[in-house]
Amino acid sequence: MEIIERLYQRKKHKFHVYTKSEVDKDPDMGYCYWKDVESTSQWCLTDDDYVMECLSIKEYTDKNGNIKTFIKLSGGVGWDTASSKIHYELNKAYGIYAKTNPAKSWEEQEIGSTRGKNTINAYANMMLNGNVDFKKLANVYRPKDKIPEATVRRFLKNKRIKMEVEKKVKEILTEKSINKEFAVDNLIRALDMAEHKGDVGNFLKANDQIMDLLEMKPNKAITTDTVEMIDTKKILDKITQEEEKKLVMSRKEETNERNE
Repeated sequence: MEIIERLYQRKKHKFHVYTKSEVDKDPDMGYCYWKDVESTSQWCLTDDDYVMECLSIKEYTDKNGNIKTFIKLSGGVGWDTASSKIHYELNKAYGIYAKTNPAKSWEEQEIGSTRGKNTINAYANMMLNGNVDFKKLANVYRPKDKIPEATVRRFLKNKRIKMEVEKKVKEILTEKSINKEFAVDNLIRALDMAEHKGDVGNFLKANDQIMDLLEMKPNKAITTDTVEMIDTKKILDKITQEEEKKLVMSRKEETNERNE
């Protein structure tokens, strides 16, 4: 028999955990397989042959209308599905008893969850549309939290989550055929526009935004399998040189006209 001390409902509690062989020696102590539990306080058998107390049984309805049961034991948790397992020894090794897979970090678990994926997708699309609505995102992520908007903001500020958002933004841009080659083509076109006295300023600003979304560093040469990124500063210098040349030529023509 072991005693584990853990947080449950925001308070520290001590729980008894027995091996199956220990319980089998006591005819007065009954138990059932954890997926067959019918009420709290029943003793349940885990998949690695430990017996512990059931703390809660809750049913949830997914977006397709399917009802799923989530079972909490004193030494582990699991969904009542065919593939779910509760291994007490694994939970004990990590000192985590409230996650279906204690080996996964919080970030990994949230990214893999339906609410996490939907929130990341929605946020990425809002960013590209230029209109981020945190109230809507809060309803997607954890609408039942005490302050849902604060919760989703914390989620999206996480470094690992930011990486997933950037990844999703790139995927959306790629689907629209907007990639690094696209940005380079725009810069080349900007040179042509400058030569013909086009409005290159706003064009370059828009392209800079694309480069930021694609993480194309403006002061570094980035090489891909098909293209070498041209340094933005060099391009701007090139534009300036072209304009200066035209100005000098224009002045020479004016001088010649006066002399004639």
